[in-house]
Amino acid sequence: MENVAEKPILSPKGTFPAKVVKVIDDYKLVMNRGEQNGIREGQRMMVYRIDDEEILYPHTGESLGFLELVRGTGRVIFVQDKISIIETDRKKTYRKRIENTPFALSSYKSEVVESDELKPFDNAQVGDLVKPI
Repeated sequence: MENVAEKPILSPKGTFPAKVVKVIDDYKLVMNRGEQNGIREGQRMMVYRIDDEEILYPHTGESLGFLELVRGTGRVIFVQDKISIIETDRKKTYRKRIENTPFALSSYKSEVVESDELKPFDNAQVGDLVKPI
């Protein structure tokens, strides 16, 4: 398979943001974009929702917009004409203790280690937005 992660999505104006139209499980979602929109297997996507609260600059009252609250990221694993399946690509991490002194249990060093286990999307819902990353 070609490395599509390096190629930008060239699609008609209005293709993104797409929407989640079905939650298969905590790890797989269906979006309402597919081959007709230039979607290809392997492309990375971000799933998010827009916060309800508008952010205003405190000194001027100018609108700074709305926060994009990320539900997760994933890769397109299956493409049909009008829909695609996105599977989470984030991996769980944990802290690994790498040093400990016998006199003080709280004084140790650790490092963050990535596991092979996938991390689920964060409460993804039908209607969440999707865009390429």
